[in-house]
This record gives sequence, C-alpha cells and structure tokens, in this order.
Amino acid sequence: MGTQQSHPPPPPTNPFPYLLLLTSSLVACLSLAYLTHSSRPRSSSASSPMEVVLVGCGLPKKSMGWCHLQQLLSMPGVRVVAVVEPFLLGTLDAPPASFKALQESLSPSVAFAPSLASLPDFSASTLVLICGRTADNPLLLEAAIDKGARCVYLEKPGAPTVAALERMKNISLSRTVPCRVFLGYNKQVARYVEEALAFAATEPGSTVEFIHHNSYGRGEELAECFERNAEGLLKNMAIHELALLVTFFDVRVDTLFKVEVDRSRTELLTIKGRSDFSSLSFTVTTLAGRSATVTADRCAGNLSYAVVSSSSGKEAARFSSLTLEEQAEAARLGREDPEVMPYFHTQGADYLALKTRVVDAFRTGGTAGSVATIDVGIEALKLAEFITRSVTRQLADAE
Repeated sequence: MGTQQSHPPPPPTNPFPYLLLLTSSLVACLSLAYLTHSSRPRSSSASSPMEVVLVGCGLPKKSMGWCHLQQLLSMPGVRVVAVVEPFLLGTLDAPPASFKALQESLSPSVAFAPSLASLPDFSASTLVLICGRTADNPLLLEAAIDKGARCVYLEKPGAPTVAALERMKNISLSRTVPCRVFLGYNKQVARYVEEALAFAATEPGSTVEFIHHNSYGRGEELAECFERNAEGLLKNMAIHELALLVTFFDVRVDTLFKVEVDRSRTELLTIKGRSDFSSLSFTVTTLAGRSATVTADRCAGNLSYAVVSSSSGKEAARFSSLTLEEQAEAARLGREDPEVMPYFHTQGADYLALKTRVVDAFRTGGTAGSVATIDVGIEALKLAEFITRSVTRQLADAE
C-alpha cells in the first residue's frame, strides 16, 4: 500500500484582508518604536545611567549646589560625571579644606573643573544642573549650550532681570536641537501646595495665601542675607510663590488688576547701605477676579504654609510644609550635623522630587508636570519687578 502524503491547505480565496491586517500591525509596531526612540536622548536608553554635570557646587553643607550634588549621587539611573566650580577652583588661589576633601572623596570617577570650557563636549544624554550665582547664570547657561547641552535644570530665579532670562530662552531655542530649560522652583511639587490647591478646588469662592518663612536672625544673619541675595526678596525668596501664581492662578503682569500691600505685615529695612524687605505681604487680583496672597518673612522660622480661606474670609484649612514627624526628623538631622543649612533638611524631599521629574522628562522626552519651564520663570520675574515697584510706591504714598 502506497504512503499517503499530506498537502498544505489551499490558500484563502481572498488573501487581501490578511495582508492588510499584517501590514497594519507592522506599521503600528514601527511607529511605536520610532516614537519611543525619538522622544528620549539618542545616546541613552531607559536602563543606562543619565550623565549629569553640576555647575556651581559651592561650599559643602552651605551651598544649594552641594545639596543637589549629594542627592544626585544617590539617585538611581543618574551618574555625576563632572563638577564645575568657577569660584572655588577658578578664582581662589586654593579652595577651602572642606571642598578639597569633597573633591578627593569623589575623584577620579567625578571630574572637577574650573569652567565648562575646560570640559569635553557633552553627549546628547547629558543633563546640566546650573546652581551658580544669579548674576553668573546667563553666561553659564550659554556655555553649557555651547557644549551641547539639550536639557538644563537652572536654579531659580535663573537671571537677575527679565531681559537676561528672555535672552537665555532665545539662546536655548537657537540651536539645531533646542535645549529644554527647567527652573528649580521646588514649591511647584511640594505636597502642602498640592493639598491646598486640591482643597481650594472643592471650596467655591475660596482664596489661598502662600506663607513663606526663613529663619535668619535679625542681626548679622539678616545683613548677610541682604548682601548675598542682592536681587531682593521678591526675586529671591518670594519668587517661589510668584511662580505658583503664574502656574496655578494665571497671574501675569498683563492679567493683573491690582496689587495691595498689607503694611501691618511688611517691613522695609536698610542694613549696611542695602535696602530690602525683611517681611512682605501683598494680595494680587487678576482681571478675571481671581485673588491670592503672598506673605514672606525672613525671620520667622523654617516652616511654610498654604492657607485656604472661605468666600467669607474665614480660614478653612491650613497646610504645613512639614508634618510633625517630618519636623522631628529635620530637627534630629540638624542636631547630628549642625553645620548643614537647616532648609536642606526641611526642603530636601521637594528638591529631590523636582530633579526626579526633570530627569524622567529628559529621558523620555515627555513633560515634567508642574515643574517650572523657562517661560514660567520669565513671567515670575516680570511679576517680581512689577510688584516691587507697586509695593514700594504704595509704602511711599503712605508716609
């Protein structure tokens, strides 16, 4: 008996639907692969560490740059490749002992340099964090972009004037591949701000007051604060709250109806020839009728608040920047190392969240949520300059 041979089934009478389905699936897969690849830095992948260059480290335990460095060194998926310190390495004959010890502890895995110009060109996946003096930041940003930076975390307020920050924006957009610039306004991601805004959304007609406190003493500490933050309270301390007004309340110079200063909570001082506010409180109202209040006091402690008041003006809820447990932990850390600036302990979690969002946005090509862009920074600086003039005029008229 002969061996039976099997035969393949006959082809379908009309293969077009099958070919169309196969082609559509292939196109979809290729499109997804392209979008996923093109939205992140070309030389990076989701699993490879992102290289970071820190500009402006400053003194250990005292400078915000040092705080950023400590957090970056512990962040997953991030590798610090260089620290640029123009002042301590580029101006002084010899850096302080504390900085030399930091340098020795991180070498040779982290390069230390006096300028961005002394570093090789950056890879497409290099994030640059600039934490220089406000007056130096414009040139530092330009130098970073000249080295090939495509994403920069710029410490607030970014520049001393609106014109300077607008020029920095134009430079960031002028390259073949534009550079994304985010500003370090940590309150944009602070839990107490998010909670207050969510609560206010459930209370029709409510208003929000943002209260920002620092813990300077009224003697030499305040004098040093005036000298170090020569741009003034509104461009340095309360600029955080102005960025919140821009982001969440659509407050801009061209949307403002009025600015009203609260003289009972405002103090303008002149210390060693420098005039600035030790405290300032004002309410803004937009043309659309939205109101919000900002109160800043440089000598009132380390806690900040967001207060929501009902339409009748009665306080409905108060949200603190730290829980009681977080306050206890910050106090414990302060006792363990009293040389560390207190606000590194009280605001460290916010700054870490901010950097994490920027890193994720750069890696994926996506957005960074409520993190301030350079456009928000420009609008906040415009408000700072406008409100400074308005408040100063109101105080003068009252005399």
